[in-house]
Order: sequence, then C-alpha cells, then structure tokens
Amino acid sequence: MNPVRPTKTENIRETLEAHGLKVTPQRSVVLGYLMSTDRHPNAEEVFQAVSLHLAGAISKATVYNTLNTLVAAGAIVEVSAEPGVTRYDANIESHHHFIDRETGRIYDIPWESVEPLCQTLGTDFSIQDYHVTFYGKALKHEHSPP
Repeated sequence: MNPVRPTKTENIRETLEAHGLKVTPQRSVVLGYLMSTDRHPNAEEVFQAVSLHLAGAISKATVYNTLNTLVAAGAIVEVSAEPGVTRYDANIESHHHFIDRETGRIYDIPWESVEPLCQTLGTDFSIQDYHVTFYGKALKHEHSPP
C-alpha cells in the first residue's frame, strides 16, 4: 500500500508556475504523483504510477525528461539512496533522510533535528550547506515498508 498525501490540482499548477514551468498534462501528472506520495520513487516507479493516469499518452522517455525538467527547475529534488538509483522527492523544504537498510524505505527527517550537529564542528569550518542521510533499521514508524 502506498501512503498518499492529498494533492489539489491548484497546488500542482501553482508549483509548476512558481518554478517557471509551463503547465502540461505530463508535468502535472508526474508532479501530482510525487506530491501525493512520501515514498521517494525512482523513475521506473513514477512511470508505472503515472501511466495508469495517462495510459498510452506518456512514454518512459517523457517521464525521465519530465523528472529532469522538474529537478532543473527546483520543483522536486533528487535523492541518492543507493548507488546507481536516483529517487525523487517533491518535498523541497530543507530536510534529511533515514534509509531503512532492511526495507529500502526512505523517511524524511526534520531539518532542525540535525542542526545541533553543525554546532559541534566549532569554528574550524564554514558550513554553506549540508544534507545528512542516516542508515539503519526503522524500529517504530506508522508506515509499512514499500
């Protein structure tokens, strides 16, 4: 079962326009799917999900190109969870990730929960940006594995 967050068509349109992108059916359905899930899917998983909505009207190449366009515009972000596999996240707010090594499930970790770590570096470093990925086993969480 794929936990889905509700997404309004207006939110999709606003997000595309706010990132300088023309609203097309393909971009809308790809972005809408990513905004509706917390699963951090790869391109193949996105294709499988959106092809149900645009059966025969969207190719794998279109999905890959749309994902690249959305990333380049800053409407979504890439998540590198494992070598050679890029996953996508419509949550563009600053946050970190926890990857369950048993299930492969990726969880969002609030930005502020890692902030104190930077303070331990002292004045030896000038941090401009950072992203932390934790690996382990999720012991308690409300969602089932993918």
